[in-house]
Amino acid sequence: MTSPEHALEHARAAAATMRAQGAYAVERPTRQDDDAAADALENLFEWAMIDPDLREVRSTRKLGAPVTLLKRGLVRLLQQYHAELISQQTRFNVHVLGHVRRLETRIEELERIVGSAETESGREHAREPDGE
Repeated sequence: MTSPEHALEHARAAAATMRAQGAYAVERPTRQDDDAAADALENLFEWAMIDPDLREVRSTRKLGAPVTLLKRGLVRLLQQYHAELISQQTRFNVHVLGHVRRLETRIEELERIVGSAETESGREHAREPDGE
């Protein structure tokens, strides 16, 4: 078993060995991946907006009409309070979504930098003459 002090070195060495064996082949994103990411982002924007359907306020009990009437009355009485809560939650969701998008952009940028660094290091190894 590896001690915690040497775990990082051990993990890096194991990853380097596997990378040399081709276990971590570099996958380039395809157009289909980009479309899926755009769809996922569109879904996130849609989900960030809170838009409750007040027609869903009802009772499913037998003879539940009076309960439904009471619930709808409460919703109407608390309309200002609920509108404020919904707007605050929507603003929060949109801010979180913006933060997630910035993080995704940073990750893509870092992956691009790492990919170009790996490509250049591969070129440098190809240029080095054998030490005979």
